[in-house]
Amino acid sequence: MKDKYSIGEVAKILKLHEQTIRDYERQHLLKPSRSPKGRRIFVNSDITRISLIATLTQEMGLNLAGVNIVISLSKNFKMSDDELLDYIIDHKNSLVLNH
Repeated sequence: MKDKYSIGEVAKILKLHEQTIRDYERQHLLKPSRSPKGRRIFVNSDITRISLIATLTQEMGLNLAGVNIVISLSKNFKMSDDELLDYIIDHKNSLVLNH
């Protein structure tokens, strides 16, 4: 993997619309760095965060407010985005079935 990605590259990798990623940023769910010209620069941890958000919204049915709560709780339990995403993927079926 590369070290830095444009919003178009991230959208293509994750099969999301660029606008979806911008929405996540507007909701303060991620904060990519910016180039001197103001373009968003994403790193691998940003891609993990976006993947986590997409999984929570598209596969688990949460809205962005719910995603914010889950991410806040995971920080309280000192879980990284990678750990939280792994947990959700591993337990997705039982979490959805018990919903």
